[in-house]
Amino acid sequence: MITSKVGLEAEFLLINDKGEKIIPPSSWDRDGFPLLGEIRGKEGKTVTETIIQFKAKEMEIVENLRKGHTILMADVEQVKLALYKKANKEINWEDKNAQEEEIKNIYGTDISEFSDQVVKGNKIQGIRISCGLHVHFSCEDFKKYTYDKEVYRQVILPIGLGEAGLIADKGYKADDIPAKDPFTLSQRLAKELLSPSIFLYAREGYTKEKTLTARAGKLNKPAIEYIVKEMDDAFFERFAPEKKDRTKYRQPGFFELKPYGFEYRSLPANSKTMEALPEITKKAFDLLKEINKY
Repeated sequence: MITSKVGLEAEFLLINDKGEKIIPPSSWDRDGFPLLGEIRGKEGKTVTETIIQFKAKEMEIVENLRKGHTILMADVEQVKLALYKKANKEINWEDKNAQEEEIKNIYGTDISEFSDQVVKGNKIQGIRISCGLHVHFSCEDFKKYTYDKEVYRQVILPIGLGEAGLIADKGYKADDIPAKDPFTLSQRLAKELLSPSIFLYAREGYTKEKTLTARAGKLNKPAIEYIVKEMDDAFFERFAPEKKDRTKYRQPGFFELKPYGFEYRSLPANSKTMEALPEITKKAFDLLKEINKY
C-alpha cells in the first residue's frame, strides 16, 4: 500500500505591541535562525486534512499571543543589527550547520555564495529577512506480512555448586582450611551470589500470528528533482518577490532532505501564498500521485 502525505510549514515574524520585531520564545517552534517562528502543521493524507492541520496550528499560535502582539508573514523585512546579534546568540550552531548540509538546490545554486546582510559605509547595519512557505512531501510503499510463529517458554535449570567445589576452585588444600571456619569471607559471598544456571526453551505446542512490516520510500533523487522543478514552474515566479528583494533562500530550486522525504522551500510565506494554499497543496498531492504511477 502506498501512502502519500503533504505537510505545510510557514515562517513568521513576531511583532510586539510597539510594532517592533522580537524573538519568539524558545518554547515555540522556531527556525534554525530563531528570529523566525514557524507554524508547523501536521501532515495530512488529503488536501483538506493538510490545510485543516496547518490552520489549526496557526490559530493555536494566534490565540496564545500576548495582548497587542501579532505575527507577520513578509517577503522581505530589514532587521536591525542589535536584534540580529541577539538572535545569533540563541542559534544552536551544531543543529543549524547539520540542517544546512541537507539543503540542496536542483540548479546547483550554492547558498554560501549569498548574503542577506545590509552594509552601509563598510559597516553592517543589519540583515534582510524573509518568511518562507515550506511544503513537506512524503511517500512510502508500505506492506504487511503475517505469519504463524511457534511459541516457546523459558526453562531455567539451576546448577548447584557445593562447598567442596568452591574449595577446589580456589586451589585450597584440606590442611589449609580452618576447622571452625572452612570458608573465607569472599568464598562465602561467592557461594551466596553465584547461582550458575542453564537457560533452555520449551515449545508450548501452539503458535501466534505475527506481523512483519516493510517500508520503502519512493522519493528518490530523480523524483525529488522532478517535483521541485514542477513546483517552481507552477508557483515560484507567480509568488516570489522581485529579484532585487529576494533573500538567499527565496531562490528557485531549493529543498531540504528529511528522514521521511523532503521539503520544498523556495516559496515565500505571504498573504498571496496563504490564499493559494488549497491550490499549492493540491498540486503537491497531484505530483505525488504522478510519481506513484511508476
